[in-house]
Amino acid sequence: MTRNTRTAIVAALCFVLLAGAVTLIPIPFVAWSPGVTYNLLGAQGGEPAVQVSGAETSPTDGQLLLSTVAATKSDSHLTLPEALANYLLPFHNVMPRDWIYPVGMSASELTQQSADEMDTSQRNATVAALRAAHIPVQENAVIDSVSSGGPAYELLQAGDVIDTVNGKIVSAASDVTNIIKDVSIGDTIEFGITRNGAVMKVQVTTQASASDRSVPRVGMTLRDGYQYLPQVQFTIDPDIDQPRDGLVLALAVYELVSPTDLAQGRTIAATGTIDPSGTVGATSGVEEKLRSAERGGATVFLVPAGNCSETQQVKTSLDLVKVNKLDDAITSLESLARGDMNGVPRC
Repeated sequence: MTRNTRTAIVAALCFVLLAGAVTLIPIPFVAWSPGVTYNLLGAQGGEPAVQVSGAETSPTDGQLLLSTVAATKSDSHLTLPEALANYLLPFHNVMPRDWIYPVGMSASELTQQSADEMDTSQRNATVAALRAAHIPVQENAVIDSVSSGGPAYELLQAGDVIDTVNGKIVSAASDVTNIIKDVSIGDTIEFGITRNGAVMKVQVTTQASASDRSVPRVGMTLRDGYQYLPQVQFTIDPDIDQPRDGLVLALAVYELVSPTDLAQGRTIAATGTIDPSGTVGATSGVEEKLRSAERGGATVFLVPAGNCSETQQVKTSLDLVKVNKLDDAITSLESLARGDMNGVPRC
């Protein structure tokens, strides 16, 4: 074997090894494409996707689709050939990984964050839907966390509902913080709380805040909570990473607890965040969700007003309805069911 032949063989082997390595080495990008749809008025895994007890419900024969985006999972990585394939496929995209998954967070931390966001989205959707259906919802202040070693440590607990502070009735987290900031450092505050159904009073002595020695500190974080009689249970595949699609969740709850039949046999899709007041916010992946809804057979797609500009260049057969609030979505769907096309705002 000549030197040139040996050199050629070595070069060929190096090329093969390098090519193989390129196909295996992960790159810092994720694939982004239309995902599947889930009918929230149907069943998931043999259970109703949305189930309401403790309130009268109405049957419906339509579909409300949760449209999803298929993305590389937080515990998976994209290779260069996979990235190139996704880049060339229609309606597929490739984007930097840190646009989707924050740097420095582990896969388990990202999974927990997504689960927490989904819990919040479901809670907000339920409150907004019940309010839209004129079902009473009572606001309250709930302890979200208690600082280890702080004044309230081992006295108050996460999940405690604060009913009174120094004898004053409170109904929101801001009510509690406003009272605390007006007391002096070293003062004792009496909290009237409800814990697991039991009513009790707890006294906590304030300390100076570490960041500002003139500010009294109890050592807890608060959130606004809500109490209502109906029990709403969502059965949604935990692999669905769509915590920012509260609007369609709210519509599903409203469809069940309201005598109004919004779907009326139609297949409707929606996207957008929602807060407890029913305000709808912009979200991500709108074009991909449109394609997902088309494949799922939807004819109407509700779009947050903040996302309408993203749909201007998208060719679609869907009727794109613009919404700012849950009430807008309900009114528009009722109008479309009556055949009143002119009064419905479009993107």
